[in-house]
Parts: sequence; C-alpha cells; structure tokens
Amino acid sequence: MQLIRAIKIVFAIATVFFLAGSINHLSGQPLQVSDDRIELGVVLRQLNTVGTFMMTTAHPDDENNALLSLLAKGHGLRTALVTATRGDGGQNEIGPELFNALAVLRTEELLAAHRFDGAEQYFTRAIDFGYSFSREETFKLWGRDAILSDFVRMIRMVRPDVVVAMNPDGRGGGQHHQASAILSREAYALAADPSRFSEQLAEGLRPWQPKKFYFSDGFMASFSSSPPSLSQNTTTINLGVYDSLLGRTYAEIGSHARSMHKCQGMSPLIFLPNQAFATYRLDDTKVLSDINANEVSLFDGIDTSIEGLARFAGSDKPNELVDGLSTVSLLARESLLAFESSGTEAVVEPVMLGLASVRSLRAQLEEFGLSDEAKWEIDFKLLAKERQFERAAILAHGIRVDVIANDGIVTSSQMVDILTLVANRGDSQVVVKEVQFSGFTGEAECKEGFIDPTDIYRCNTELRIADDTPVTNIHWHNRPNTARYDFDEEVPFGVPFRKTPFLATVILEISSLRISIEQPIESRYGDDVFSGEKRSSIQVVPRFSVDVSPTIAIIPLGTSQSREIRVTVTNTTPTKAVGEVFLEVPSGWTATPSMINVQFTREDESRTVRFSISPSLSSVGEHKVRAVVKTMNTFFDTGYQVVEYPHIGRRHLVHQAETTIKLLDVSVASNLTVGYIEGVGDVVPDAIEQLGSQVELLDADRLAWGDLSIFDVIVTGVRAYERRVDLRAYNNRLLEYVDSGGTVIVQYNKFEFNDAQYGPFEAKVSRNRVTDERASVRVLATGHQIFKWPNLIDDNTWNNWVQERGLYFLGDKAQEYVDLIEIEDTFEWNPGVKRGVLVEARRGQGRWVYVGLGLWRQLPAGTTGAYQLLANLISLGAAD
Repeated sequence: MQLIRAIKIVFAIATVFFLAGSINHLSGQPLQVSDDRIELGVVLRQLNTVGTFMMTTAHPDDENNALLSLLAKGHGLRTALVTATRGDGGQNEIGPELFNALAVLRTEELLAAHRFDGAEQYFTRAIDFGYSFSREETFKLWGRDAILSDFVRMIRMVRPDVVVAMNPDGRGGGQHHQASAILSREAYALAADPSRFSEQLAEGLRPWQPKKFYFSDGFMASFSSSPPSLSQNTTTINLGVYDSLLGRTYAEIGSHARSMHKCQGMSPLIFLPNQAFATYRLDDTKVLSDINANEVSLFDGIDTSIEGLARFAGSDKPNELVDGLSTVSLLARESLLAFESSGTEAVVEPVMLGLASVRSLRAQLEEFGLSDEAKWEIDFKLLAKERQFERAAILAHGIRVDVIANDGIVTSSQMVDILTLVANRGDSQVVVKEVQFSGFTGEAECKEGFIDPTDIYRCNTELRIADDTPVTNIHWHNRPNTARYDFDEEVPFGVPFRKTPFLATVILEISSLRISIEQPIESRYGDDVFSGEKRSSIQVVPRFSVDVSPTIAIIPLGTSQSREIRVTVTNTTPTKAVGEVFLEVPSGWTATPSMINVQFTREDESRTVRFSISPSLSSVGEHKVRAVVKTMNTFFDTGYQVVEYPHIGRRHLVHQAETTIKLLDVSVASNLTVGYIEGVGDVVPDAIEQLGSQVELLDADRLAWGDLSIFDVIVTGVRAYERRVDLRAYNNRLLEYVDSGGTVIVQYNKFEFNDAQYGPFEAKVSRNRVTDERASVRVLATGHQIFKWPNLIDDNTWNNWVQERGLYFLGDKAQEYVDLIEIEDTFEWNPGVKRGVLVEARRGQGRWVYVGLGLWRQLPAGTTGAYQLLANLISLGAAD
C-alpha cells in the first residue's frame, strides 16, 4: 500500500489525460445475466495475467465450453476459439434455416455459448460441406493451403501461448474433425516462419510461435474423487471445480453454454455437481522441460505474469521497463486482493492507479531503446491491460451506459431518435465530456454533463442514416466449385459478423482520467413475452423488401405450361409509398399481367401480388425469373431473411428476389391428396404441391380422430417423431390406416424413433449414412412399382445430387421389411454396402415405407431425380 500512496502523489502533481479506444475488444466477457460484481471479478482476474489460449475445432459444438470457462473466467486468460466452419452443411432441429442461413444461426449460437464461457470467436474460410468420411476429400474441397493459411493467420493475430486441437486420429466419424486438427498442428509449426504466407506480414501481421500444442483426448464425467490414470504426456484438467465468484462449477457453466447449440439438439439439462475431467495429449512444446513430465496445467512452464513481458526486451532489460511492469502488476494484484477481501468500493483506488500506470508505461516505451519487435509485443499485451483496467474502472464506479435507438429496422436516409443514458451508481462524481456517433449524418447535440452519485445523464438527439449506408448482410460468400468462403475485405478476418457502422462513443472523465466507451447503438424490443427484453444493433434494409414464392418452381412436362409466381413487397419506410411490380423473364416467356401497382399507407405494410408465368415450349431445364419493384426510377430486387430465436440475436441475410423455374420430365399420379405431418424445417410439402398434388397438413386433432381414409398417402416429415408429440401419441392411427390399405411414407428420423415401436414391425434407426453424393445406387427390387411408375427410375435419377445420398438408415429390422435399394460409399473409412436406405413393409392391405434418402435436402436444391423419386413415392397411394 505504501507504493500505492507514492504513486498517488506522483499522479496528483501531473494529471494524466488519455483518450483510449474501445473498452469492449479485450475487456471482461459479458455474462448471460448481467451482474456487475461478477463481471468485475472476472476482469480483475484477467488483469493479472497476459496468458493467451487458443482452441481449434471443425464445427460449432465441437468445443469444450467447460475448459473455455475455466481458462477465460476462472484463470483470467485471453481465450479464443477458432472454428474451421460455421456448420452450414448440417441439419436444423428448430427451424427451416439451411446452408448460409444455418451458418448464421450456428454462428449466433456460438456467441450465445460464449456469453457463458467467456471465449472470443473466430472462423476460417472453410465451409461445412456435410459429413465426410475422408480427410482427403475435406482437404481438396476446402483447399488445404488456403485453410492452413487461415489457421496460421489466426495464430499470428491472437498470439496464443497454448493451442489445443481436436484428436487427429481415428478412421471413423466426420473427418472434418481430423482435418482441422492436422491443419492446426501444421499452423503451429509454421506461424513463426516469416517465409510462409508472407503476404500476411505485408498486411501488418507478425510471426508468432506458441509455446505448446496439445491434442484433445476427450472429456469424461466420473463419480471418482480422483482423476483417471493416464500416460505421462497427458494432462488432466478437473472441470468439476466450484468457482465461488461464478457460483457454479466450470462443468456446469460449460453445459449451460453448450445447451445454446439448440439447432443441433443439445440437451438443455445442466451438468449436476460431479467430478468432470478433460484430457489433453502434449504433442509439442517449446518450453525447456521434459515433454513426458507430469503436468497439472496446460500452462505449466509458461510465464503468464505481467512482469514476464520484459523477456521480449532480451537479456539487457531496461530498468525503467522492469519497474514499470512491476508497478502495473502490483496494482493489478492489489485490485484483485481488494475486491476479494473488501468488495467493489476498495477496488476503485488501485484500479485507477493501475490505469494511469499502464498508460504511462505505454507512452514511455519509445524511450527505452527497445527493438521494434520487442516494443510491438509488449505494447500488444499492455493495450489489453489498459482496456481491462478501463473496464474495471467503469464497473468499480458503478457506471452503466445505454444508447438506444427508437427504430432498429431502418432504411438509408431515415431519421432516427437516439437516447443516450449514463447512470452513476457509484460514490464519485463522473463527467460526460463528449458523446460521438458514427454511421449517421448530422451533428450530435449531447453536451458535457456532470453526473453526481445516483444521478443519470440523458441526451436525446436526432440523426439521419447516411445516404450511402449499405443494407445489413453477412460478409461471407460461397466461392464457386470449392467448399470455401470469400470474406469481404473490409471486414476483419475471421470475425463472426460484420461490425455495425452505428456506434456511440461516450467519453467520460473519472478522477481526472478519461475513458472512452464505444458500443453499438441498439434498439430494444419484447415481441415474445416469454423471451423478455431483447436488443439488436440497427439493421439497414432496402426501402422495398421483395420476396418471391416459390423459390423453386417445378413445371412437369406434359402439363399446362404455366406456373403461378407470388411476389410479396414490404414497405420498410415510415411513410406512404407506391411502386410498380414486374417480372424479368427469359426471352420467349410471358408474365401475366405485365405489371401490377402496389400502394402502402404505413411502415411494415405488405402486399402480395400474383403473376402467371408461361415458358416457351423449348425451355426444358433451369431458368431464373426475377421480381422488381420500380418507384421514381429506382429499382428494388432484393429481400432479406431474418434469423432469430429467443436464445440468439437478430441477423439478416440479403437475397435476390428471384425464383428458379425448372421444366422437368416428371409425372405424378393425378388427383392425389396427400396428408402431411410436418417435421423439422420441412420444405417437402411445397415440393409435393409443385408436382401438382393437393397437400393437407395434419394437426393433432386430425391425427387423433380425423378421417384419414380420405388421403391417398400420408407422409411424415424429417424427424417428425422427435418434434411431434401428437405423432408419437397417435402413431397407432397411422398403422391402422396402413392396415386398411393406406400408404405411409416415413422420412428419416434419428434415435428418438428407437424409443418405441413406431413402425409396423420391430426396427431400429442406425448411424449409417452415405456421404458421397455420387455413390452408386443399386436397385434390389427391380420390378417394384416405385422404380417403374409414373417415372422410370434409372441411373440418371441419381445424377447431380448435393452433399450426400442419405443418413440414419434403418439398421436392425424384422424380416418383414424389404430393402428396395442399397448404396456403397466410395470412402474407405465408411466400408460396406449400406441398406435400410429405402425400405418397404407390407401390413394388412397397405404399405409402410422408410426413406433415408436426403430428399429434404435435394428438393430445395432442385435435384431432378429427387422430384422423380418423390413423385413415384406419393403415387404409390394411387396405385393401391
């Protein structure tokens, strides 16, 4: 404390004014439920270390959230997760989002998880192109060198001391995991080599060598009071430790974080108090110790102290640097000790002195005669300390800043009212020196203000959205003929989403020190009473949002050569509006009518207009039709998809207002009436309607007591047995329908199907799948109607499928089930012929068919053979 008093005298003589940058980048991580005391404790832990940890994985949900929580919040380490892909090739158990929309959803779910575990999130450019049994296929489609360079870039950006990757071994399972581990290991070895990916150095990055590299050996829960016995080079981490600040064990926090992966069906149950261990195999180390030594921490032998930064200066360390680092370190320790022993109020003095000290030290680095490399590395770490001291100062003084817009969905040139609130809940006076805004035109009207304890600073200002502000959209784009994205160059590499342009910077003066708080301007809303208040950054949308339905229109040859196209136009401006809607069609086609006027009297008002499209007779194949709205010589031809659920933030994806029209050689039995039981993210009913059949969606009442005999065929949607309680309850009604001569078609289910006997005879869903979309298909029941009528199923039927053939085939099954086809994957790590793909069982007068083929993925992709096969499947009912 004597040193603290001495430093106080020095800084009383010369007041320090520094205008710092954003406090958000490397500050204490926000918690799921805001608790300033807990957040302050986490930030103070972070103040006392300069260690950095990086975990690399293949997909969202591969990470160990408990370990991330232990290191980020328990040990205060900077903790980063680098996920190779955004999971866009997977499935969605909560909604219709697929591909890029699913990438958005899973990215947001990772951010939701990090609200619990405290990690930063980054991505490479790799695309999840679906489950793969081949790392060679993975490397080829990703572009091995490209994704390797991404991992190298991430290491050079984050500069971790320790890197942990997934297990690179094993012939089974999705080989994206092993591929990401292999590339991570290679990047660890190459990141320090300036000759490799030297273009990154030209951009400003610098080589970096992490000190250790581990592979994951797994996670286990045990009732034993001692960790498992493992080999010498394996480190075991106890994640069942209780953290009194956080109020839970790290395993509990990790399970809560992991439950945010809801679109992947993660359990919402929280880990009960229990022993829990994660094990990691040390693969390489630059630490001067025995690689086979028993470790108790991933950071054994690594100096993560603030004083340890002096090592960058070499053997001849300037005394001023050593003393300055010691002072910052002492004040960081004093701050944490004061918090732990005396509470928040005791933190104010050492935190403010620490902030002044770290700023002073950063300003003096130029005077120490350091090499450019040493100065850069030390300042890189000290900048993080400055941000953390700033955040600690804000929390210790009880300051809360809110900047709220009156409208969260805006158009360019629109006026927006913005309320800035700064609440002082501490014991000291705070001065608002200035409030700055970006992303707008016009001058802010916020003036300097003094905030006494318990008082609130308020400023209302009206600003205009800049005229040239682009619409809000994702910043990644699929590169043709690869499984890799292109990122927009103006967006920092690897970040989850583009940073909002609408920012507020509140400059405060506290105890003669200036702190700048930059944060997104948000709107708040509560559309769902069960979700409570939600907030979103400002989203810019086109003045007219244009959507076309259906997105894929199928016109079977031999039918009337026309199709109805519906265009929905939404007025997003806060004023009246008018426009003219028309379609751009291929040469020789006609759209009737040629143009339709739309008028709007208010914001968010929509109009749906209908056109009839008639293609030319020679138009077999695929064609694009675009919808356009014209108003005052300005044209609008885009819409946007909203991805939002209660557990994630709101995101927009912009899409062209167009439909793909395919003239296909496909026929279906006439006058079919199809009963459909919707599953998860189902697009199959639309496809059935496109074929010309009538579809009725069956609700719980219809399943319970309705007349099912009126349907020619009943189809259950993807994973319907998981999502539909009513289907499980009244499944016997489907079996009675089969007994009476009906046809039931069951699309694939996961293991929830095994909880009871839902089929007509005993059967179990297996993990079997075929991931090569080009894998050969062999028809076993060559004389079966499904391959003959109304469409001939031949080799061409299986061409141009996307991502996979199918998944979750029937495994063990009674002899009454008959396999109609079999498929053999081309990958050596998925050996053997797979059956259970397309299976029929006859019972009573009817039939029950299981379809493991991925029709649900092929139909929205416009795969011709999938439509032919679907038409034959639903036509079974008419034949019977």
